[in-house]
Amino acid sequence: MKRRLTCDVPHCGQPRRGWQRLCEGCYRKLPGEIRVGIAAAKHERRTKDWNALRRRAAEFLNIRPAITALDAALPRLSAERVFELHQRMLGERTDT
Repeated sequence: MKRRLTCDVPHCGQPRRGWQRLCEGCYRKLPGEIRVGIAAAKHERRTKDWNALRRRAAEFLNIRPAITALDAALPRLSAERVFELHQRMLGERTDT
């Protein structure tokens, strides 16, 4: 089974062709400076530049990571509460 290649823009996830770095949608929306920069940095193995340009592309397109149902359902605890619960688990506190 062939591997599915995805767009280099973080959190895009759309398929791309083997010789391309971006999907059709991102290619049309991004300015040439970012498009060419991503391809050139990947080709020249400049990983830090490639990652920076990918982040810049995601910011330009205003793409945010999807919030899963699990993330939304998890309770948020303060650092103090986590510390208290950890002490309780270790048997150092019995009052909580």
